[in-house]
Amino acid sequence: MSHRQKRRLLLRALSMTGLSAALFKGSILSSFTGLQLLSSKAHAQATTAPAPAPVAQGESLKAASKAEVQALIDAFAGDATIEEDGLSMVMDPLASNPSSIPVQAVFNEQIDDNNYCEELIFIAEGNPIPLACRFKFTALSGTTEVAFRTRLIDAQYIRALARMSDGRILSARRYVTVVAGACGI
Repeated sequence: MSHRQKRRLLLRALSMTGLSAALFKGSILSSFTGLQLLSSKAHAQATTAPAPAPVAQGESLKAASKAEVQALIDAFAGDATIEEDGLSMVMDPLASNPSSIPVQAVFNEQIDDNNYCEELIFIAEGNPIPLACRFKFTALSGTTEVAFRTRLIDAQYIRALARMSDGRILSARRYVTVVAGACGI
């Protein structure tokens, strides 16, 4: 295996794990050629999100304000009208383990090459950092169903927002009651 092939394999592995963004940001990879192999999404996510402020030991975490949550929703939706049909969330209304709450989003409409989800975000409205996760898709993704686990600080609403290929924004919102907050664990 040539040196060039080894370098490509290394860069591809780093881009899949997200380590490339951290190494690139720290100028460790800046001397390499062929950086086009790095995941631009991983680099963009690592450099555009502001670092959360450190929390002093013993200080309790505070939920994001309604204005912060609304600003996140407005930034995602833009000028589009948010529709409450077409997307649903599957999750238990009571969470016994707040450190690992399963959340699933399912589309209730036909997904095909002409109508597909481009981006899907989940917002934990009562967490200190409300954006729980973000997924991006293409027409090649096929049926879009997303499931993940999140950590919640307290009982709150979880919202899913989906940007469709035709510009519509679909929304679903569910309330979950947690037994004990987990963000400070």
